Amino acid sequence: MRKLKIFYAGDLHGGETAFRKFTNAGKFYQADLVLYGGDFTGKMVVPIVENGGVYTCRYYGSTVKVKKAKELPDLERNLRDAGFYPFTVSEEKLNRLNESDAEQIIKEKQMEVLKQWIELADERFKAAGIPCIMIPGSVDDFYLDELLNSGSYVQNGDGKIIEVNGFEVLSIGGGIPSVFKYPREFSEEELAAKIENLASQVKDMNKCIFNIHIPPHNTDLDQGTLYDEELKPVLDGDSLATAPIGSKAVRNAVEKYQPLLSLHGHVHESRGVTALGRTICINAGTDYDQGLLRGALIDIDSGGNVSYTLTAG
Repeated sequence: MRKLKIFYAGDLHGGETAFRKFTNAGKFYQADLVLYGGDFTGKMVVPIVENGGVYTCRYYGSTVKVKKAKELPDLERNLRDAGFYPFTVSEEKLNRLNESDAEQIIKEKQMEVLKQWIELADERFKAAGIPCIMIPGSVDDFYLDELLNSGSYVQNGDGKIIEVNGFEVLSIGGGIPSVFKYPREFSEEELAAKIENLASQVKDMNKCIFNIHIPPHNTDLDQGTLYDEELKPVLDGDSLATAPIGSKAVRNAVEKYQPLLSLHGHVHESRGVTALGRTICINAGTDYDQGLLRGALIDIDSGGNVSYTLTAG
C-alpha cells in the first residue's frame, strides 16, 4: 500500500482568514491530499449603515461607528474574518428593502465570496501541486453548486468517488433535518441511499476514505448544543443541554463497510477522534470566527496504519 498524508478541515463559514490559511495548509503540512468537509457559507449579512457621513454597524451585540470612509475597509475585514458578509448601504435605502431584496443580497454575497474562494484555492493548490477535494455542507445552498464545480484544479467531490494515489475518496455533502432547516438537508433514508450507492462502487474499503459532512450518530464527534423550535439554546440547569445530533445512516455505513478512515465536520464543538470497529473517525472542529484554522493531519503508512494529529494555527 502506498503512503498518504492528508490535511482535512471544514466548517469555515465565510471566515476569510481561516480559509486563506486553509489554502496554504497543504503546502505547510507537506500533505499529499487536502480535503474540505463542507460549510463554506457565512452565517449572515451585516449592514453597515451610512447616515450623515457616519457608518454604523451592529454585530456580536455591539455597535461600531466609523466616521471616515477610509476606515471602512478595516471594519469590513473584521466582519469577513468573523464569517459575516458586510453590506454598506444608506439608511434611506436600507429602510426601502423588503424580504425579497434581503434574500437576493444574501445570495449575491454568498456567491461573490465563494467565487473568490474557489479561484484562490485553484491558484494555490495548483501551484503547490496538491490535489484538493471539497464538498458542500448543510448550510451551502444548491445554487452554489455551479461555483463549486467551476474549479479547474480543486474538485467538488460531492456524490463521487475520486481516486488519489491509489486511495478512493468517497464524498457526500449536506446534513440531516434540523430545527434550523438548512438548505441542504436530507432524510436519513436519502442519506443512507446516497452512501450505499457510492459504497457499492468502492473497489477496496481497506484503501477507502469517507469524506462525509455530518458525523456518525452518538459518538464523541456529534455531541452538539440542543436548540428549541425558536432556535434558542436549551438549558440543562445552568448549562447548555447537549445531545447526539449526528447521522444514524452515516454510523450504520461506517460500521457496515469499515473504511480505512472517516472524516467529518458539522458539529463545531465536538472536535475529536473515535473508532467504530477498525475505522478511525475524526471531527476536526472549527474556530473560524477567531481566524483560527483547526484541522486534522492524517498519515497512512505503507502497512495501512493510520496516525493523526489534530492541528490548530
